Amino acid sequence: MPPATPARRAFLQFMAAVATLHLSGIALYYVLEIARASAARQRGFAWAWICLTTVLVFWGLQRIKRARRAR
Repeated sequence: MPPATPARRAFLQFMAAVATLHLSGIALYYVLEIARASAARQRGFAWAWICLTTVLVFWGLQRIKRARRAR
């Protein structure tokens, strides 16, 4: 198997980061008992999760784009 290209490595790191973020979010959801929290706290948790995911996706896609252009 040939060595991974920088773009492939960046993609795999991106996927691992997204999976880690979501696993952490799901764990926090249960640990903090968000399902039983007030509606305002549930919304705050959801918005924080959405914002973190959006930032992570834009950051990851930029890294992949830079890796592809560096070839």
